[in-house]
Amino acid sequence: METEEEQVEQLKAWLKENGLSIVLGIILGVGGIGGYNYWNHVQETAAVEASGHFSEMITALEAGDHQSVEQHSAILIDQYASTDYALMAQLALAKSHVVNGEFDLAESALQQVVGSAAQKPLAYVGRTRLAAMQIHNGKIDQALTTLDAEFPEEFLALVAELRGDAYAQQGKAAQAIEAYRSAQTAKLGAADPTFLQHKLDDLGAPN
Repeated sequence: METEEEQVEQLKAWLKENGLSIVLGIILGVGGIGGYNYWNHVQETAAVEASGHFSEMITALEAGDHQSVEQHSAILIDQYASTDYALMAQLALAKSHVVNGEFDLAESALQQVVGSAAQKPLAYVGRTRLAAMQIHNGKIDQALTTLDAEFPEEFLALVAELRGDAYAQQGKAAQAIEAYRSAQTAKLGAADPTFLQHKLDDLGAPN
């Protein structure tokens, strides 16, 4: 699995190439939240109130204040549903649910991102995180369905590795090895080749 920093940098570069101006930064993923500068690419038309709620939500998230995260995310989702702030609120909310061990609720929040974001970059983030959560929750067939989509090149190694994780949990060693090999040979490569090799070794894959 690639690190939070590497996913953020890949997405920023991809967004810049495609001329989009949305905030990504610290709401990416179910892992740790870092202090990324999410003000750099704020949409010019975004409401000041929405950005304020988002800032307070992230502060609460970093402080582990789940109640405040829920309050601010609810405002963003309800009152700014047509903006990227609503999608980012769902991603942050999913992170907060994971921290609290509320994995079904985290999955539900990620489903909202995938269902609402269409082909936006945030949808690809949400889709990979949703698949990871579904694998964690033992919903392997659903995870494979979630990954059955067309992803930008930046995501292909991660998607292949997630497929490998899903197949491995199903006991389909040959398919898992094939998926992991695809992650290894993806143009951008896996973020953690050593960890990926460990997965292959655990499956008895030939070197």
